[in-house]
Amino acid sequence: MIQRSLIITLAVVLSACSVFKGKQEPPKNTYTFSGEITKEGLYNDLAVLAHDSLQGRETGTIGEEKAARFLAKRYSEMGLQPVGDDNSYFQYYDLVRSSVNKISYKLTDTSADSVVDESTHSADQGGNFVTLFGGNDALSGDVVFIGAGMVNEAEGINQYPEDVSGKWLMVMYDREHTNMQNLQSALSEGGAVGALLVVGTDTADFQQEVESRKESFGRGGGLSLKYRQTESGGTSPAFNRVNPMLAAKMLGLSSLEALAETQSKIIAEPNAFEARALNFELAHNPEVNEETVQTKNVVAFLEGSDPELKDEVVVLTSHYDHVGIGRPDSTGDNLYNGADDDGSGTAATLSTAEAMMQAKEAGVGPKRSVLFMNVSGEEKGLLGSRYYSDHPIFSIDNTVANINIDMIGRVDPEHVADSNYVYIIGGEIISSQMDSLTQMANLMGPNLTLSDRYNDLEDPNQFYRRSDHWNFGRLGVPFVFFFNGTHEDYHRPQDEIEKITFGPLTKRTRLVYNLTALLANSPNRPVVDNQAFIEKTQVQPR
Repeated sequence: MIQRSLIITLAVVLSACSVFKGKQEPPKNTYTFSGEITKEGLYNDLAVLAHDSLQGRETGTIGEEKAARFLAKRYSEMGLQPVGDDNSYFQYYDLVRSSVNKISYKLTDTSADSVVDESTHSADQGGNFVTLFGGNDALSGDVVFIGAGMVNEAEGINQYPEDVSGKWLMVMYDREHTNMQNLQSALSEGGAVGALLVVGTDTADFQQEVESRKESFGRGGGLSLKYRQTESGGTSPAFNRVNPMLAAKMLGLSSLEALAETQSKIIAEPNAFEARALNFELAHNPEVNEETVQTKNVVAFLEGSDPELKDEVVVLTSHYDHVGIGRPDSTGDNLYNGADDDGSGTAATLSTAEAMMQAKEAGVGPKRSVLFMNVSGEEKGLLGSRYYSDHPIFSIDNTVANINIDMIGRVDPEHVADSNYVYIIGGEIISSQMDSLTQMANLMGPNLTLSDRYNDLEDPNQFYRRSDHWNFGRLGVPFVFFFNGTHEDYHRPQDEIEKITFGPLTKRTRLVYNLTALLANSPNRPVVDNQAFIEKTQVQPR
């Protein structure tokens, strides 16, 4: 229910815009400037952001650098205040790109103090182990056999030992029966150094895995925040696949048939199995190159007009990075321009900032301050917003709310017949007051259908924590995420400006403007009051 004070606020706003008739213009206020947001303005900015010359704006590339410079130039032309490093529009941060040249494995029989297997996996070598995930750190530990890794509390099934710290967990992986969530928890929280996966008995399939992964050695991998590596000081566990023949030997079995029979019995009689230590120790040693990659968030500030409220800040975010150059499509196009993802949100941020700055110059600017922030590294794991939330320019305590915009320029397959919609994620599942303000912002002009289809903490897509708003929400900052849904061109070269629907984009941007203005002018800041969300943020990784 929209609170009474908010209804009064809306009534005052609407009446101020309607009581004057004839040729006399009504007095302007913050909200009337949403009309300054136009299709033409959005197109002009997006045409730059989605241009081929930016080469898909991948984090840490010259294309992303060009985009950042363009955004800073636009904010400077508007007259917004630079609040980044050294009085610039940039908040710099360092990432680390790791590439693995090779991984050496050494399996020792501890009962006889003898080496059973020693091999290296590289671009031109292969052995009896394949690292599927993680494993960029040196790891060593004893091996514990945990059967099929089954857990079913209702039936009293738990094939894991109580203490897994420092152990390799050898598991006969079965898609239907292995509890991967429990296995991952054993590595991330239980302190296990890694998993040894026995995937069936097909040695040819194992060798194919060995060959297919050779090409990944020596290539730059994913990006991670440098400061978090320094702070954690820990190691990254590994998921290693083991040759079925070697697995049989480790279990004291004479054949692959015996290995298959053992797995079938463990799955058929899960309560009869107990985890047991094997007389083996595995050392896993990678040769890793690390490269520091510098990138930046773009930050521009509009100071509020109220002497008491201007220290409180509304943060408007969108990500200006995309996925760069990739696999070509059927036409040979390999540039991923990201017009919708998230060129649309970035252009909307610029238009919102420009309209709000015009309101301020007219003497009716917002009471609270507004930070307009285009983050980088979203496509690499929400890295830019994570950096900001851990190194805020304005304290999290003084951050009133976050409005995040990611993909608002297209129409998804379900709305081809009616494009007058936007998905709302956040709002009521976090803060009832945030929801009220969002509803009010919509009534003030865009009159879109506000779809709550994905606005569920249990929704399998988990959109509530898949874009930059999550790094505010995890710290207790109320947020609303505006989103047009996915489409057939998501993360494909065809995500180009020609496919942007500028009518819906303009309406959605005006909704963003209205909500930003309402949050900045509301006498009370919204609070997180959904207990289910509070409980979620307490158990999710921060």
